[in-house]
Amino acid sequence: MRWVAFVAAAVAWAAGVAPARAEEGAAARARRSRRDSPHTVFELGAGLLALPGAKLCPRSPADCEPGETSIALRLQNFYKLGDSFAVGAGITWAFGLRRDTAAGEASLERDHSRSYFAVAGQFRYYLPRFGDWQVWGGSTVGGVVVNDSWTTKADREPYADTDFVGPRALTIGSEGLAVGLGVGFEWSFAEDWIFGSSAAYANWFLPGEPRTSPTGDHASLAGRIDILDFGLQVAYRIPI
Repeated sequence: MRWVAFVAAAVAWAAGVAPARAEEGAAARARRSRRDSPHTVFELGAGLLALPGAKLCPRSPADCEPGETSIALRLQNFYKLGDSFAVGAGITWAFGLRRDTAAGEASLERDHSRSYFAVAGQFRYYLPRFGDWQVWGGSTVGGVVVNDSWTTKADREPYADTDFVGPRALTIGSEGLAVGLGVGFEWSFAEDWIFGSSAAYANWFLPGEPRTSPTGDHASLAGRIDILDFGLQVAYRIPI
């Protein structure tokens, strides 16, 4: 009679497992259908923006220093057409990690800092999905503004709460065109949440001659600039 009990137990186990597997398969198919259908993705990221070969000349066109690395923050929005193509746009803010001593009277103790603001449209092509992982390649085109700011010690120490008319610092903005290519990967770690990483190479085309302020300060960047961009992103998927 033992074999009868064994067969009965096997039949009961199969009867319980089959529906569970069917439910799991249905859930997996639903997730795939949700990812493959058109949807919007909001992406927030942070990373490093490097200018490895740039000559930075904040004091004068003849007094230059090697390139710098900046902390970058990004906000992007994509419309994904199925599972292969996506188009969108994004904003990037980057802040230089280095402060330079600016030219001028020593008693003023002038400091120079640099920041970047870029707006770009982006196109991505996604390779076939491997489970929850997907790799993409893409291109970007947009505009960039490089802001050079100079302050004196009186502007910084102490920083008063008094409201003054006009800016505390002298700032020069250099506007230009930005084009680039990038690659990245995405991991769908939850139903609508995505973690990713990216790397990009871009060119900034700034005015050939550095802009000059009325006080004789020069923009620190000019001409074509090579850019390397590395980042980590978290994104949220919204089905349409």
